[in-house]
Amino acid sequence: MEWITTTDIHILFGLHRLAGPHMDMFITWFTTIINTRWLWAGLAAAGLWKRQSRWVTISIIIAVFLAIFIGDVAIKHTVMRIRPYLMIPDAPTLDTLKYPISYSFPSGHSFFFFAGATVLFRFRRCLGMAAYGLACVVAFSRMYLFMHFPSDVFTGAVLGILVGPIACQVCAYMKKGLSR
Repeated sequence: MEWITTTDIHILFGLHRLAGPHMDMFITWFTTIINTRWLWAGLAAAGLWKRQSRWVTISIIIAVFLAIFIGDVAIKHTVMRIRPYLMIPDAPTLDTLKYPISYSFPSGHSFFFFAGATVLFRFRRCLGMAAYGLACVVAFSRMYLFMHFPSDVFTGAVLGILVGPIACQVCAYMKKGLSR
C-alpha cells in the first residue's frame, strides 16, 4: 500500500505543476458549480418532466444513489483512507474552497459522474461522450485540489463505469414491471 501512496503523491505534485492563478480560478469555479445541489435538482426535475428523457433521468438517479451507498457508505468507512491534503504537510490548497473532512477512498465525485456518464452513454452516445469528458474534468479537479489521490479517482471512475449498467438494468426492470 505504501508504494501506491508514494506513487499517488508524485502524481499529485506532477499534476499541480499546472497550477497558476487562471487554473486555480477555473478549478474553484468548476468545483463550486458541480457541488451546487440546486443545479442537479433542477436538471433532474427537467429530465423527469420531459417524457422522452424520463427513464434516462431515473437511471442516472439510481446510479448516483448506488454510488453514494457503495462508495460513501460502504467502502469509505471500511477503507478509511485519509485525504491527501490532510496527510501531506505541504499540500497546496485553495483558501476559496471548503475542503471535505470525510474519507478519501474512493472518490465519490468520480464515482457519481462516471456512473451517470455510463448511463447517459448507453442511452445517447453523443451526450454520453460529453458526460465522460465532464467526468474526466471532475476527476482531474479532485486530484488538482489534493482532495483525492489518483488511485481514489481511478477506483471511483472504474466503479462508476461498473455501476452504470447495473442502474440501467434496475431501471429496465422497474419499467417492465410498470408496463404490466
